[in-house]
Amino acid sequence: MIIDQARRLRELMLESNNAAQPEKIKTTMSARVISIASGKGGVGKSNFTINLAIQMRKLGKRVAIIDADFGLANVEILLGVAPKYTVADVLNGTVDMESALTIGPMGCMFLSGGSGMAALTDLTDNQISRLTQGFIQLDSLVDYILIDTRAGISNAVTNFIRASSDTIVVTTPDPTAIADAYALIKSVKATMPDIGVLKLVINCVMSEAEANDVFEKLNGVSARFLGIKLLFLGYIPFDSYLVRAVRKQRPVSMQYPFAESANKYSLMCANLLNMEASKKGNIQNFVMKLIGRFA
Repeated sequence: MIIDQARRLRELMLESNNAAQPEKIKTTMSARVISIASGKGGVGKSNFTINLAIQMRKLGKRVAIIDADFGLANVEILLGVAPKYTVADVLNGTVDMESALTIGPMGCMFLSGGSGMAALTDLTDNQISRLTQGFIQLDSLVDYILIDTRAGISNAVTNFIRASSDTIVVTTPDPTAIADAYALIKSVKATMPDIGVLKLVINCVMSEAEANDVFEKLNGVSARFLGIKLLFLGYIPFDSYLVRAVRKQRPVSMQYPFAESANKYSLMCANLLNMEASKKGNIQNFVMKLIGRFA
């Protein structure tokens, strides 16, 4: 079973004519790592992550999702796919990173968080080594790594943000969601004074005017009190097709590609791919920041 899945993964990675040829193992990150975060749960963060990944696949990009919402398994539920392995199996040496990946719709891969990475700061040296080697392996397989962080403010969330190339904050027009999004941005600034630009997505809006209003409010207070500039990546309208797709455990970008929400996901994906990554780094620094060993 492991051999069959590994073979299938390699076939998926070679689908496009410009697929990269095997390279020697390197320490410099080439994949763009994007963390998707939210100040509170229920704002559609995981759904955004999945549909962004599907839109990337439609453009021929190699992409993998890391479900870092440990213990809740949102990604696999939304995709309707049961993973055989989780990141715990990688840390314990049961399988390597490639074998632990689950193939989802359109060849979109994901790594289930399960309950094995609840305490990254408690990893042993062997587990750190396996995690490092795992990301080296993952970096050779994909162009984009999307990290679906857990909702709220915690060291685990800020460590993922610190380690990533880019961060996208997802919120809704709900006043509590806006307040919690600001609290997250404030926490990020406190731990990463040089964070620079954060990207913002506003979900479940009734109109473009409402989305612009939410952005102006959040961007205004973030710039004035935190010195952080927000970049408005886009908005997702309230869409009955999206609700129906979630209930079917299928990404709306696949189930109802004509839906307004699917079109917005497509536009945001195109915009994101045209932007330069905010940060670059190497594998070792990525893992060390991920587990909070240094700032």
